Amino acid sequence: MIDDPQRWIWDSWYAQDGDDYHAFFLAAPRSLGDPDMRHWSAVAAHAVSRDLREWRHLPDALVPGEAGRFDDQAIWTGSVVKDGDVWRMFYTGIDATTRGTRQRVGQATSHDLITWTRVSPDPIAVADPRWYSTYDREGVEAFRDPWVFRHTDGRWHMLVTATDLYGHGCIGHATSDDLLSWVVDEPLAIKTGFLQLEVLQVHTFGETPVLFFSCLETDISLEGVERRTGYYSAPAESALGPFALDRAEPMNVDGIYAGRVVETPSGPVMMGFRNVTATRPFEGVIGAPIPLELTSRGTVNVRVP
Repeated sequence: MIDDPQRWIWDSWYAQDGDDYHAFFLAAPRSLGDPDMRHWSAVAAHAVSRDLREWRHLPDALVPGEAGRFDDQAIWTGSVVKDGDVWRMFYTGIDATTRGTRQRVGQATSHDLITWTRVSPDPIAVADPRWYSTYDREGVEAFRDPWVFRHTDGRWHMLVTATDLYGHGCIGHATSDDLLSWVVDEPLAIKTGFLQLEVLQVHTFGETPVLFFSCLETDISLEGVERRTGYYSAPAESALGPFALDRAEPMNVDGIYAGRVVETPSGPVMMGFRNVTATRPFEGVIGAPIPLELTSRGTVNVRVP
């Protein structure tokens, strides 16, 4: 478990360096009193583990930028990739003026996963109004939770939580050849029947790619999909889709949100934070790893011992 008596902890992302697993996660002071206030005080905190169970806290990886920058209010969810001998963190920046209604993607680099330096005071990817809802036009600009990976085409791809021009949550997409210059492309999925698809990830089980995301029960209007607040998986033909969102299924574990699949020597596991439920308040901790297995339906669920 990752916990901190002084801070709430929630969304997380991971990097493996040798035998060490590095967890980066959103954290905010419990002294705020109301857990719903945590989003506007979030930093990217950091801990390290050998087994994903016992964790040692390290200095915060990334805190809000200088006044006037796109990330001067809070840091939101991201991902980390290794590029040669450089680690690159892609993260969501929130500014003090719009307080979360405008979300943009930034990047920082590190040689040791401990000390991080922003590559620019400006965002490296923003919503393109040709395909996405934008702050200037709709008054809200969802473009967050960047998940970056190298695809079989040799290029780098970014999946982003975004909103399409029809008001649906969509799978935003950007591409790069060098991880520095990004081209925002049209979404990989629109008119999804979900209001939001948060903390996107694609993980391959054997040769089978699977899409993961989280959403609220009230976010779902797609017929045939079970409505539950939690962590979902959906069949995918490739890491870039098409994605069978009409066959999405919630994970059979209650109260886990914003999960991440992490590969271990004993197989893939899920790490996620304990969200509020009907019988439990928001705890602000990340639970123990949960073993996963592929179903015959192309989705993923908790592995039964």
